[in-house]
Amino acid sequence: MTALDKIANLQSQFSPNGQKIATLVLAQPELVVSLSSQELAKAANVSQSSIVKFTQRIGFKGFPAFKMAISEELARHNTIGGNVLNQLSTQPEPNNTLASSLSKMAQQKANAIIDTTKAIDTQLLTDIAARLSQAQRIQLVGLGANAIITRDFNDKLLALGLPVIHSKDHALQSTIANTLTEQDVLFVISNNSEQPILQLTAHAAKLRGAGIIVISTPDDLLLNSLADMKLDVICEPPLHSIANQHFNLHLAAQQTLTDIICIAIQQ
Repeated sequence: MTALDKIANLQSQFSPNGQKIATLVLAQPELVVSLSSQELAKAANVSQSSIVKFTQRIGFKGFPAFKMAISEELARHNTIGGNVLNQLSTQPEPNNTLASSLSKMAQQKANAIIDTTKAIDTQLLTDIAARLSQAQRIQLVGLGANAIITRDFNDKLLALGLPVIHSKDHALQSTIANTLTEQDVLFVISNNSEQPILQLTAHAAKLRGAGIIVISTPDDLLLNSLADMKLDVICEPPLHSIANQHFNLHLAAQQTLTDIICIAIQQ
């Protein structure tokens, strides 16, 4: 969820001064970038301390961090060809036109890719690329919708000359994992680890001493506990309850992460 979305969602819960600030920021977010905290306070007719308390209320350490977030949000909207002042909230509304829904869905997919990319630790990415480059074997595992990304990642790693093992037969996953060694890597792409096959495979690889690298959601507790290195997929709840919309957002972010890993390996 973006900073402006947070403000819109919390606006009714703010103090009177907080509501003044929220109204001004939502109407003219560019002021946050162009003004100091003292100047913004004057424009909103509140004290400078109210500005600081407002930014902390929505999850920032202070005005500089809030200013940076708004600046990035404005830049993101401009990059995808939109104007933040004319963008509709990503929250669904009863009377949305089809054009509005299309715009929101496109924005949400863009947000998933950008938010996931921003969360990457570059040193971790370098370590993942090095571990894959040095592995004797790399077993790729992705079940259900994640198998689409796994197959694509398999082809990319093969093109880079890496020793990849990928079986479409899910029943073989744990069997293959039982053959891994400390020189090998199990790479899991998942939205959650509730599938029994995935649990068996991950535990088998761990017992064999193989390195475990994971792409999944931050709340995937099992894989978090087993992973040696992990990249998080950051997605807002889907806008529409159409078939696979939840997975589509995750797949877009997952594919972006696998592409970035391949770039890191090449470099």
